[in-house]
Amino acid sequence: MSRFVLAVSIVAALATASPARAQTQVPPVIVIGIDGMDPLLLEGYVARGLMPNFARLMEEGDYSPLGTSIPPQSPVAWSNFITGMDPGGHGIFDFIHRDPANYMPTFSAALVTEPDKTLSVGDWVIPLSPGGTHLLRKGVAFWQLLETRDVTYTIFRVPANFPPAPSRGHTLSGMGTPDLLGTYGTFSFYTDDDIYSELDVSGGEVFPVEVRDGRVAAVLVGPQNSLRRERPNLERPFTVDIDAENQTALFTVGDERFLLEVGEWSEWIPVHFDLVGPLKGLSGIARFHLESVTPHFELYVTPINIDPANPALPISTPASYSREVYDRIGYYYTQGMPEDTKALEYGMLDDSEFVAQTDIVLGERWKMLDTVLDDYTGGFLFFYVSTIDQSCHALWRNDDAHHPAHTTELSFADRFEFLYAQMDSLLGAVRERAPADATIIVMSDHGFAPYYYRVHLNTWLYRNGYLSLLRPEEMGQHPLFGNVFWRRTQAYALGINGLYVNMLGREGKGIVRRGEQTNQLLDEISAKLLAWRDEKTGERVVTRVYRREDIYHGQAAPDGPDMVIGYNRGYRGSDESALGTVYPELISPNLGKWTGDHCMDHTLVPGVILCNRPLAVADPDLRDLPVTILTLYGVDVPPQMTGRDLFSSARTSRSRR
Repeated sequence: MSRFVLAVSIVAALATASPARAQTQVPPVIVIGIDGMDPLLLEGYVARGLMPNFARLMEEGDYSPLGTSIPPQSPVAWSNFITGMDPGGHGIFDFIHRDPANYMPTFSAALVTEPDKTLSVGDWVIPLSPGGTHLLRKGVAFWQLLETRDVTYTIFRVPANFPPAPSRGHTLSGMGTPDLLGTYGTFSFYTDDDIYSELDVSGGEVFPVEVRDGRVAAVLVGPQNSLRRERPNLERPFTVDIDAENQTALFTVGDERFLLEVGEWSEWIPVHFDLVGPLKGLSGIARFHLESVTPHFELYVTPINIDPANPALPISTPASYSREVYDRIGYYYTQGMPEDTKALEYGMLDDSEFVAQTDIVLGERWKMLDTVLDDYTGGFLFFYVSTIDQSCHALWRNDDAHHPAHTTELSFADRFEFLYAQMDSLLGAVRERAPADATIIVMSDHGFAPYYYRVHLNTWLYRNGYLSLLRPEEMGQHPLFGNVFWRRTQAYALGINGLYVNMLGREGKGIVRRGEQTNQLLDEISAKLLAWRDEKTGERVVTRVYRREDIYHGQAAPDGPDMVIGYNRGYRGSDESALGTVYPELISPNLGKWTGDHCMDHTLVPGVILCNRPLAVADPDLRDLPVTILTLYGVDVPPQMTGRDLFSSARTSRSRR
């Protein structure tokens, strides 16, 4: 994983933004974004009488499935919502993109650059020019256009907006915001149990410790110290004094001391890393969960989050806003995807511990909602909740007896019911406190489906003669295309849904000519993929194949995949294939914890939209929302936004693709 440069962090954290201008008379509009809310689940819970506030909103206004993005991945979908453009305009095609020169994956949403000029003095490296943190999403966010009419706004935790787009309003970044290490979330697990010593953990680190005379001495590992020539990781020592008889432990982290019982979560603990002596450093926050003290010591520590009271990277506009929220509710998760599905996947959290952690996240969201509603007097408000999405990813197996990972021992089969009821209560709180004339919209970026089977697309390309290996006997042993013979490879897959031609003059070792040769290759691959059936189930594996030029429009379109794969319900591209591993199997049962998904055929996983006004279109789409919001405020809609006004367009369908 890439690390954020500390000197860049310090400079970026000092950035400021201008305060919002005074509000003119504008209508109140509130949008609640519930990531992953699914129309089939929603309709079922409403029919059972479990969501009275949603039922009331449907009756008084309108409800419809909401067209999602291609592919229906969260950063892509939310970028559609933010800009009113498809990926050809905003340039976000997947969670990861690739460098065509060397085929290596890169993060799609943000880029950190190091200082161009430095001065070396002994072991120190002093930056003489600023680095930077750059938002890679192209286009204008719709709330930036609201400023042309002096509309006040609050954009709370919207995904795909790190670092926050420059604005005069209040914004707090969401999905895509890194932890202090610069990753999407790296947890720590401390144990003296040798069973974990051989475990290769993605998204976390296991630290072996010893219990000596009832004490554990360990370190919290921070980001690299870019001011040192060797770039060592910063560290913060801590100790744990164990009382085995009472199943408790006393923690000392710097000046912080706290007592935990086995099974208990700590509050947020400030973590200071000395950068240039104790007076200059970086601040983070973490929670500790004591899992066991006997017979083995086991401790989980959350990813070290950026401290909202003293952020090392820009996470809000104005820069002071993250601290204003802290002053109201205390410390909170700043990490973009706070629910720790990786720790669950690798067994560092069990289902009950994961559910408890997601309840912490949801509890913080409730406090945040109270805060923004206390401040809301009109203008535009967007508020985002992530818990349904991450819980459906991690716990689908519990509620689906057909899932390969389902067992009769699983609990929390009613977790989705509980979370949807929580969203109903959240809507009720908003409606109770919103102005009587407010337009209220509830929406989700996509729905959900079971993830039964892992599809190894690079393996399919290999078996069908489109990808060649240097050492076929070593299949599955080389990530990042380490075993691919590029001079004999015509196509490769990277990301969850993307397929690329190994194109001459574009890829570093390309062999396929542009034009007719590329078109014939893509036509051939497309026909075979659509005819592909799972030998064990008889089901189609792929139900849609999209050519880039048919679905993407705009200056960024050439950067996208040559083909986007729409998998059938129950099937999804594997993580191994997404990162360039040619796996031995073609399709394998999904026996992990990540058992629900949406990275499939976009028509199979639509989102939802509900509002307290009737919809004037029959097939609403994510890209219609920014057009609708701008129109409500009398803002001219720029031509690159291709959506419709949901409240005034003729109620007709249209061909979108």
